[in-house]
Amino acid sequence: MSVHTWYCANCKKETGHEVREQAHHDPAIRALTAPPKGDNYKDDTECTCTVCGTVEWVDPVDIFQLAVHDFGD
Repeated sequence: MSVHTWYCANCKKETGHEVREQAHHDPAIRALTAPPKGDNYKDDTECTCTVCGTVEWVDPVDIFQLAVHDFGD
């Protein structure tokens, strides 16, 4: 699991988010929830706000643009 700063639609500000992957081999990194139904989410990554707990499923390409988002470990 990694933590990064991402805009939370629920908090209406940039907050820390935990990033977890679907079907990851390491249980510590594996997503805790199921993605929404449909093919649009098959490659998406679980992104959970550390402030309010809101879960979003987002394209990992959007998350891992280092020039755009701030990362931590």
